[in-house]
Amino acid sequence: MERPIYVHEYLLRSGVALNAASQRRVFAGALIRVNDGFGCVHPWPEFGDAPVEEQLRLLSEGVTTPVTAMALRCAEIDGEARRAGVSLFEGLKIPRSHYSWSFASETEPQQQRVMAEGWPAIKAKGYANFGETTRFLEGCARVFEAEDVRLRVDFNGVLDRLTFEKFVEFMPLRVYRALDFIEDPFPYEAGAWEAVRLRWDVKLALDKGWKNGTHGFDAVVVKPARRDWRVVAAQHPEQPLVMTSAMDHALGQMFAAYEAAVAVAEGQALDFCGLCTEHLFEKDDFFERVKSNGGFLTADRSGGGLGFGDVLEQLPWRRLI
Repeated sequence: MERPIYVHEYLLRSGVALNAASQRRVFAGALIRVNDGFGCVHPWPEFGDAPVEEQLRLLSEGVTTPVTAMALRCAEIDGEARRAGVSLFEGLKIPRSHYSWSFASETEPQQQRVMAEGWPAIKAKGYANFGETTRFLEGCARVFEAEDVRLRVDFNGVLDRLTFEKFVEFMPLRVYRALDFIEDPFPYEAGAWEAVRLRWDVKLALDKGWKNGTHGFDAVVVKPARRDWRVVAAQHPEQPLVMTSAMDHALGQMFAAYEAAVAVAEGQALDFCGLCTEHLFEKDDFFERVKSNGGFLTADRSGGGLGFGDVLEQLPWRRLI
């Protein structure tokens, strides 16, 4: 007998655009409920995902996408734990994360938070106008120099190779010294990435082109809402993984944290993750329960599984199939 699936559609709101590939400030997604478990469907059409309406239509017809397939997997794992009355984080340790910079918030309070709480790294979104990115990184490098805070920047592939090389060539020395890695500087091509990596002695992290990645990068970014980290690790056994949220609902954020904690428990090499993204969005009943201090994410344990039990039960659900 086919399992009934219920859905609750939601909107998340941010103060500014969250990356160089999107100008949106409102983000549509849906929670799914399968038996006792919950999952999150949060597509990013800018990166090739079908919009949430299409995701749900296909799911109602029995067709899964990478986004809905992982949401169903999440719901299955979550449901098993809720039926057993245990938190999925029982006996696990969530790995430490970098601070995801919010350009919607004032700079000084964020700098003070990073220093006061001892965050190990910050990650900022890079933009096609790389001069603004350089100025921002230089300011951070100056403030954080004595704290040894590592700098990360994600261009989401919006630059071309020539522009990226100019970005590195004219980078202030203090930024260069504090730089940890640059994620997806321009669309992945093994030879080109390896050439700029060696010429400029910079570390690169691969996200969008992981399936075709062979060499030319130092770390691989994995979003558990999109793909199984074990598949990625098997394809790239020499590089550490950087496991991140998909900048999605708090439930999806907690699923990413759970998968990262499992990876640590299974001996997978991880670099600082990107699991602490709750502050990028307006607060709601879910995000109010998510806390991060110094890169350490605290799990909500109410109701077992991934948490948020009472909040989930109070939501209006409609049957999809």
